[in-house]
Amino acid sequence: MERIRGWLQLLQTPGVGNTTAVRLAKRFGEPYKFIGSLPDGIDETELSRDAIKYLSTADMQEKWESSFELIEHYKIKFVTYLDDDYPKLLRNIYDPPAFLFYRGNLDAAALRRTIAIVGTRKASNYGLQMTARFGKQLAEAGFTIVSGLAFGVDTKAHQAALLANGLTYAIMGTGVDQIYPARNRELAEQICEKGAVISEYLPGTKADPWNFPTRNRIISGCSLGTFVIEGSKKSGALLTAKFALQQNREVFALPGDVNREQALGPNYLISLGGKIVSQTQDILDEFNLVMPEIHSKFPHLNEMEHQIYDILIANRPEMQFDQLLIKTKFTVGQLSSLLLSLELKDVVKKLPGNKVMALN
Repeated sequence: MERIRGWLQLLQTPGVGNTTAVRLAKRFGEPYKFIGSLPDGIDETELSRDAIKYLSTADMQEKWESSFELIEHYKIKFVTYLDDDYPKLLRNIYDPPAFLFYRGNLDAAALRRTIAIVGTRKASNYGLQMTARFGKQLAEAGFTIVSGLAFGVDTKAHQAALLANGLTYAIMGTGVDQIYPARNRELAEQICEKGAVISEYLPGTKADPWNFPTRNRIISGCSLGTFVIEGSKKSGALLTAKFALQQNREVFALPGDVNREQALGPNYLISLGGKIVSQTQDILDEFNLVMPEIHSKFPHLNEMEHQIYDILIANRPEMQFDQLLIKTKFTVGQLSSLLLSLELKDVVKKLPGNKVMALN
């Protein structure tokens, strides 16, 4: 709890948000170790005078006892940007959350091949049918489905993944103990059995409308791409797609009837260059996957293979071999051997011009 308290208090500091909190923690380590005794070397070009004073004199007396009781009662877990099991795709976005609370399991392999499926709470029958179809097939393809547990498209996407015996993660706009909507409590428990419900908000946080647009950056940030099924041009689903574009992630859209409000959002995304999806293969094509491979899960990688793969994902769509050599600091022989192993595992592909790309 001391560790959690340190991060919470760091974010109480005047003028300190996620980005600054992460920068300070990367520089000085766990917040509870430096709050109250800020190391020398910080000046007002980095932090405000009030922030420096607060971090230098705070005595860790802030109380979050009710939240700590919820953490113990619900067996809520905590992961920070400093931890190895923090979702790697999420690290690469602008303003990543400094920490996450979650119930369930964070699986590094499951979080490498992820796709967000989002849409309106007031989905049409067609929208729900398409969500069920694509959600099931993408889960069978080895994708982990990420969504927001809302009624409509989100609920159907989670259910489709579970019915396919796949993995799914729900990103909450509340504390992970405060399931919203309440009627999805049973679904949330099913998700927790293999996947997780995840939130940047403190346990006990209620459903404040302002929280949901903010959490949408996490839905897209955890995902290789965002697939919008239905929604108006002002919907949360379109905001998630906007975040995906800003994060340099893929955006997919299901075309719909121009006379239906639910179709205005996806059709608008298509007009902006979002990829039209009429079959699952349209999405798989973007990741160089084909239907015969759809039942494969993400293969096991050793530590050095993980390092190469993570660098390639962070530098999509492709990298020069020499650039990869510099970033990994491997020898030419080591890198060539590791890339061959990754090719055999179908997670990277060599391209003309001595280039390499990640496939998943």
